[in-house]
Amino acid sequence: MNIKGAIFDLDGTLIDSLGFWKRLWEKLGEMYLNDTSFLPNLDMQKAVRTVTFVDASKMLYDAFGFGSGPDEIYHMMTEFCTEFYKKEAALKPGVKELLEHLKSKGIKMCVASASMPDLIRTIFDRFGLDNYIPKIISCADVGKDKSHPDVFIAAETYMGTSREDTWVFEDSFVALQTASKAGFQTVGVFDENNFDAAGIEAVSNEYIGVGDSFVRLLERIK
Repeated sequence: MNIKGAIFDLDGTLIDSLGFWKRLWEKLGEMYLNDTSFLPNLDMQKAVRTVTFVDASKMLYDAFGFGSGPDEIYHMMTEFCTEFYKKEAALKPGVKELLEHLKSKGIKMCVASASMPDLIRTIFDRFGLDNYIPKIISCADVGKDKSHPDVFIAAETYMGTSREDTWVFEDSFVALQTASKAGFQTVGVFDENNFDAAGIEAVSNEYIGVGDSFVRLLERIK
């Protein structure tokens, strides 16, 4: 792996946090339907994960009419996620080792996430990630979700690296496909709470699969 810049997704990639969505569906069902078994269709479940909470709230309100409007859903999601980040989310196996290794080699790093910056900061503060990654760029900052390459390009521009030496670490098939089409190198990350594992592996230059960790990449990074 010839790598001079690393762009990391947050949820499902650096941190084990995608169980949040299962808990959120239960919470929404409990609050608005008196039914904790509530679960949107698969297309909706996939769609809300690659957009900001603002856009996800609009999608959920338009589809189900929860509450008084998108703002109510947004504030509930934000508060719920903040508590989840503070108490339940954990780093994925091998994350600290990888970040230490990249830092020791002077490789530039950036987070590019659909999560809101304040939420990302909660995780950064809890695990000391700003010791390794100096920059956070959100889809909200660029105004487009990860079906568009803008957030990755913004991270690349910040780092000043070339496209062929910049690697995108992601757990989302949509995001990996976007990055790959834009000419980035890609590392796909399996997560038991995500979708399209076969597609993620197929579109990735490197793949962290079931039972694997980022430690495997250390000896491959030049």
